Amino acid sequence: MIEHDYSTIDQRLRRSLLFVITVSFALTPIAAPDFWWQLSRGRVAFSELAPPGPLLTTDTSFAEADWLGGLPFFLTIQFAGVSGLMLIKFIAAGLLAYWILRHFEARLNWTVFTIVVLAFVTANSAWQPTPRLFDCWFLLLTWLFTERWANTLETKKMLPVLLSLLAWANLAPLSLLGMGVVVCVPWLPGIRTETAVLRKQAGLLVLSALFAIMLTPRGWLTPYDSFIQLFPGLFYEQSLLALTVWKPTFLYGATIEVVGLSILTVGMVVYLLVASRGWIESIAFILFAIPAWTNHDCLGPCVTGICLLASQCLSTYPVSFHRLKLTRYVSPLMGRTLLAIGILVLCFKSASGTLPGQPQRLGWGITPELDITLLAQTIGPIDYIGTAHGMNIAATGMLTWIKADRKIRPVRTLRQALLQGKLYEELSLNAELSHGWEFQHPRADNSWGGWWIRLKNRNCQLLLVPNGDAQTIRALVDSRWQPMSIDASVIPFGWAGELLSSPPIVALLPVKDFLNRKQYTYSLPKPSGTPECSDWWGILTGSPYLPPAILQARTLRAMKLYTAALRVLHPLLQYYPSPAVRREFHLCQKELAYQEKLDIGLRDPSYLRSNASYDSASAADDGLIYAGPVIQELVEPRPEPDSLKRAIGYYIRGDWEAALNELTANDSESLYAKAQIQLESGNPDGAKETFRQLVQLYPDDQLANPSQNMLDSLQ
Repeated sequence: MIEHDYSTIDQRLRRSLLFVITVSFALTPIAAPDFWWQLSRGRVAFSELAPPGPLLTTDTSFAEADWLGGLPFFLTIQFAGVSGLMLIKFIAAGLLAYWILRHFEARLNWTVFTIVVLAFVTANSAWQPTPRLFDCWFLLLTWLFTERWANTLETKKMLPVLLSLLAWANLAPLSLLGMGVVVCVPWLPGIRTETAVLRKQAGLLVLSALFAIMLTPRGWLTPYDSFIQLFPGLFYEQSLLALTVWKPTFLYGATIEVVGLSILTVGMVVYLLVASRGWIESIAFILFAIPAWTNHDCLGPCVTGICLLASQCLSTYPVSFHRLKLTRYVSPLMGRTLLAIGILVLCFKSASGTLPGQPQRLGWGITPELDITLLAQTIGPIDYIGTAHGMNIAATGMLTWIKADRKIRPVRTLRQALLQGKLYEELSLNAELSHGWEFQHPRADNSWGGWWIRLKNRNCQLLLVPNGDAQTIRALVDSRWQPMSIDASVIPFGWAGELLSSPPIVALLPVKDFLNRKQYTYSLPKPSGTPECSDWWGILTGSPYLPPAILQARTLRAMKLYTAALRVLHPLLQYYPSPAVRREFHLCQKELAYQEKLDIGLRDPSYLRSNASYDSASAADDGLIYAGPVIQELVEPRPEPDSLKRAIGYYIRGDWEAALNELTANDSESLYAKAQIQLESGNPDGAKETFRQLVQLYPDDQLANPSQNMLDSLQ
C-alpha cells in the first residue's frame, strides 16, 4: 500500500482553515465595552501629551502606567475611521495565530494547529481594539525575543526583549506577565543552554526587564498595579469581583471560552504528569493557568502563554499517538475531511452569533449596543458642569468621548477604583441605584448607604444607564432622576426640575405617550444592519440582529410603557420567537396582570393577562432578576371560552390579526382582550370604541374599572 505525501497539501489546508477561523471570529463588529473609553484616553494622550486618567476623571490623582493604551486606536480612527480599526482587529488577530503556527509548524504539524485553534477561539474576547490585544501581542514578542536571546546569550539580543517590555508597560496593563516569560522561557526544554553563563545572564536579563517595565508614569508601582489586575481575588472578595470583568472565567458557564480553556488545561496537566522532565514547565503553566481561570479579564494573554508553552514542550518532547493505531479506523484523508468539517461547523455558528460566548455575528463596524449617535444628540448640546455617573465602562466611555471639553466628567472608572482600593464604593453605589435605595439606610457591614447624599456630594448632574438594564431603569423612573432618551444605547437620566435637564425630560413625555398610546407599530430591524454597523450575516440570510430590539422592549417595560414594549415584542414573537423574546413577553404579561389586580381589587386579573402569563411561563427564567412586583404564579390557567382560548394562543405567538379574528363574542372578557390587542397592534381608535362598548354593556363587571381607566388614558 502506497502512503501519500500530504505535507504540502496539509500546509495549505492548515492555512486555509486558520484564515476561515480568523474571518468568522475576528470579522465581527467592534463590541468591547471599553472601546469609547480607550478612544477618549488616546485623544487626551495625543492632545495633552500627559497620562489621561487624572484628566478624564475627577477623583484619580495618580497616572496610570499604560497611559498610551488608547493612542494607536485613536490615531487609527482619526486617519482611517472605523474601517481602519476593523482592519487592525482582523489583521492583528490573524497574524498572531499565524505567527505561532508558523513558528512550530515544522516540528508539530497538526498538533500545533489544534493548539492554536483552541487558543484562538478561547481568547475570543481579546480580538478587539483595546489594550488586551496589545497584551497578547507583546507576550508573543517577548517570548520570541527571549527565546532568541537564550539561544545565543548575546547582549545585543537582549535589547529587543527590553524594548518589548517597555512598550508593553506603557501600552497595556498586564506587563507583569512579561516578567514570567523572561524568568521561565530561558529554562524551558529545547531552549536553555547548559552553561554556567546562562544563570548570570538570565539574572541580568530579569533585573533589566524589571527596570524596563518601571519606565512608565506610574514608576516602581507599575508591577504592583499589574499584579492587582492579574490577581484581584487576593485583594477583593469574590462577591464584588463577580459583578465586574474580573470575575472568574468558569462563572460564565459553558461558553466556547470555558470549553477551550478546559481542553487546554486538561491537556497540559496530562502532558506534565506523563511526559514532563523538569519543574520549570509546571511553574510556567501555573503562572498562566491561575489568572486565566480566576480572572476573565486576562484570559486572552494567559491563553496565548499556555499556547506557546504547550507548543514548546511538545516540540521538544513530543507525545506519540501511534499506539492508538487510529489509521486502522480512520484514513488520513478521512481524518482531514472530518477536521475541516468540524471547523467549518464551528465557524458557521460563530459567524451566525449562535455560539455560546460569541454573540456577535459576521459584520463590519460598531455594534448597535455601542452606537453613540442618539446619546450624543441628547446630551451633546447640554452644557453640564460637574460629574456624571456611568453604570458601566461603556456608558463612562461614551460620556468622555462626547464631552471632549471635560466640563462634566466621571468620578472614576471601575479599573481605577480597583487600583485605588475603592471598588466597593463604586459597586455599592451601582447597587443602591439599581435597588432604589435613595435615602440613608444601614448596610450589611454596618455602614450607611443611600444614593441621594453620595451623588449630591459628587455634584452629579447626569446618570448613564445601559439600555436594557431593567432593574436600574425601573428604580429610577419613580425617583427625581428621569430619562432624557428612550432608545439610545445608553439611557441618560437628568435631575427633574434642574435647569439644564428639564427641557429634554419634558420633550420626551409626548414621545413616551405616542409610543404607548397612539397609532404606532414597530418595524423589525433591517437585516443589513445600521449605518454604523453592516450586518453581513443578515445580508446573507435575511435575518435581522435582534438583541437591540429585545433590549429596547426591556427598557420600555422598565419605564412602565407596557403597550410600547408589547408593540416591539409582537413581530419578534411572530417571526423570531427566541427564548429571550418569550421571556420578556412573559414579564410584560406578569406585570400587567398585577396592575389589573390593583385596578380590579380582586384576586384574579383578566383572562387575557392571567392565561397569557401562565401559558408563556414555560419560557420564563426563574433566575431572571427584574424590578417590579413579585406576583404569585397561578397554579393552573383559568377556564375560558374556546374562541378566547384560541385568540390567546395566537396572541402569545404574536399573530394579533388571527387573535382579533377569533374575538367575535360580546362578553366582557372577549371585549377586554380585543381592546387590549387592538391597542397593542397600533389601533388606538378601535381600542377606544371597544373599551367604550365594554363599559356601556357591562358597567358592573370587574373589567369595567380598568377599561374606563384605559379609555381615559386614550383621550
